[in-house]
Amino acid sequence: MRAGPGGPSVTVVTDPRIAPVEDNLDAFLETLVSSGAFDAGSDPDVWSYWCDVAFPLFNGIGRARFAPGDVQSRAREVVASYVERGPPFMWWATPSGHAEELTPLLVELGMTCEPVPGMYTELRSEVEDRTPPDATLREVTGHEMIPVMVAGFGMPEELIPHLDRFVAGLDPHRVVNLVATLDGRDVGCGTMLQTGDTAGLYNIATVEQARGRGIGYAVTAALMNAGRERGATRSVLHASEQGRALYERLGFETVCQVPQFVWMPPDVEAPADPPADPPVEPETTVI
Repeated sequence: MRAGPGGPSVTVVTDPRIAPVEDNLDAFLETLVSSGAFDAGSDPDVWSYWCDVAFPLFNGIGRARFAPGDVQSRAREVVASYVERGPPFMWWATPSGHAEELTPLLVELGMTCEPVPGMYTELRSEVEDRTPPDATLREVTGHEMIPVMVAGFGMPEELIPHLDRFVAGLDPHRVVNLVATLDGRDVGCGTMLQTGDTAGLYNIATVEQARGRGIGYAVTAALMNAGRERGATRSVLHASEQGRALYERLGFETVCQVPQFVWMPPDVEAPADPPADPPVEPETTVI
């Protein structure tokens, strides 16, 4: 760790490929905190937002930069404030955000840890278009993408009207949303968020009935090419374990872990994971 006098502690990250993974995620979290669509905390050493929707995605914590010696005490304070509030919540951690130190503590405090590989690739050349001949891709607004995203990740349909909060603060000039259609039905989706020369890929999902037909590959490749066309020279994503092999075929390498921690009230079941029975198309972690 290193820190300026009285400043936050920072994990020394030697791999330069990790910073784009962290910075792109931080940019997304900043839109949630500053959009006005959520209540947001004012602590300078951690970003937090919340609302009354009882789903972890809508009550989040991220970009922790706690002072030396204060990581455990501050994390306990933050978690306690969310537990007291009541709804399910989640914590995004990164190497610079104390992920290694936070993992045993947050698990001790009752949060479930989901390991998430942070992946990186250079955008040196256009990715081959392998869209299935019976499928089409189209660019849509974030609002239009929400129904297929909910279906692809197996999320409750009642969340559809609330998910507009997540697109409200995004600059449309920095975002590309794609929907894949197969046999006349919307079956897949994904988002590219550009920060500087980095294309961050999010929300890549395929509905269960259409998995194994190349939709996930087609959406991912198209988003990579969209970033490249807009001047991005590298791409990052947060992979699910079942999607890692496909992303590796597209040139991505795991450069870090960006674990997600979820807390559920004792009387509430955890959200169901997307089906993972073969055939499976990859899905990045929903953000």
